[in-house]
Amino acid sequence: MASKNAKQFVYRYNGVEASEEVEVDRDGEIAIPKQGDIITRKGKDWKVVTVMIQETVAGPQAIPVVRVFLTDQLR
Repeated sequence: MASKNAKQFVYRYNGVEASEEVEVDRDGEIAIPKQGDIITRKGKDWKVVTVMIQETVAGPQAIPVVRVFLTDQLR
C-alpha cells in the first residue's frame, strides 16, 4: 500500500509525448522539482520547464500525478 505522501511522476523530454517516462514514488521521498531546476535523468542533465500537479480523486489508492516537462537546452 502506498503512503499518504505517494505520488507518480511523469517526465516528458523536449516536448515529445512518446518520450514520457513514469516513476512511482510510493514513499514520498522524491522532491517535486521547481521550474528552472536542473535534474539528472537518463544519465544527462535536464532543465525543468514546467511542473503540473494533477490531484486524483478516484479510487482508494489514487495518488497525485506530477508532470515534469524537461528540456536539454540548459541555457
